[in-house]
Amino acid sequence: MPQVALTALCFQMPQFVQNEEKDSDIQWLPMIPAGTAEGRDGRKWFNNNPAAIVAAFENKLPFDIEHSTEIKGPKGEDADAYGWIVQLENRNGEIWAGVEWNDNGVYKIKDKRYGFYSPAFSYDDKLNITAMSSAGLTNKPNFRVPALNRSENQEDTTMPLPKALADALALAENATEQDAVAAISALKSSEQIALNRANQPDLEKFVPKETYEVALNRATTAESAIKAVQDKETEGLVDAAIAAGKVAPANKEMFVALCRTEGGREEFEKFAESAPTIVDAKPKKTPTPQQSEELTKDEIAMCRQMGVSEESWKANRHHKTTY
Repeated sequence: MPQVALTALCFQMPQFVQNEEKDSDIQWLPMIPAGTAEGRDGRKWFNNNPAAIVAAFENKLPFDIEHSTEIKGPKGEDADAYGWIVQLENRNGEIWAGVEWNDNGVYKIKDKRYGFYSPAFSYDDKLNITAMSSAGLTNKPNFRVPALNRSENQEDTTMPLPKALADALALAENATEQDAVAAISALKSSEQIALNRANQPDLEKFVPKETYEVALNRATTAESAIKAVQDKETEGLVDAAIAAGKVAPANKEMFVALCRTEGGREEFEKFAESAPTIVDAKPKKTPTPQQSEELTKDEIAMCRQMGVSEESWKANRHHKTTY
């Protein structure tokens, strides 16, 4: 359903004179500017297809007072016409209306009862003006009374803001309720942004939990690897001291534990460097017990069995050594 904008644009009535043309009863008035039609409240509509607006015109449209046709008429209240729009023209993109005033309309204007007028028009959801709906005499220009965007079943509830409220929101005196809502929404948005920033942790002092856990796992893994290398080096250091005879093998675990304490490794290295050799780690030859020069009965029997002389056996027996 198309929407209707009331008092979207306000115009001062031109001097009311009779035309000297053939259609002397018709007065031509500009209704909708070419291109962008902007109300004094800042709202905009678009007259991008003036030919379609003219083509949508049928018969005639009422020229009432204070848009009573749009506001009071649908409620069954009086909505008298004080003139009729009988023609529309596209003049270089502007929509002009040819108006025939009745006696009441002529009286209202000549007696200076009304000095302004404004059109009402239909528009689509993209704010493109599609057709003229009516026009109305008014003494409340759009500078003080904002444009009314309303469908056929909407009530007229738009009112100017109280001056104190407009001043508090830093708005103009002719600001509307919609302007106030927009200003308040902007303030809320700014406050929310400030609150979010205040609640946001300092990344120089805090990190996300997941990032912390990943870093902790990497540090733990690296620490374990370093400890394994250090343990291997410590055992190698003690093993070297044992091999040098500076430490007894039975005391290995004690010295390894010492090296793992703070400053213990340095102390052990100094100890191993200056300690005397207390254990001979080299193997020694152990001579066999002296045997008698005479062969035993068993040896004599072995010589005879193997065909070896007793003198040869004795010579070889003295060269045997055990380790």
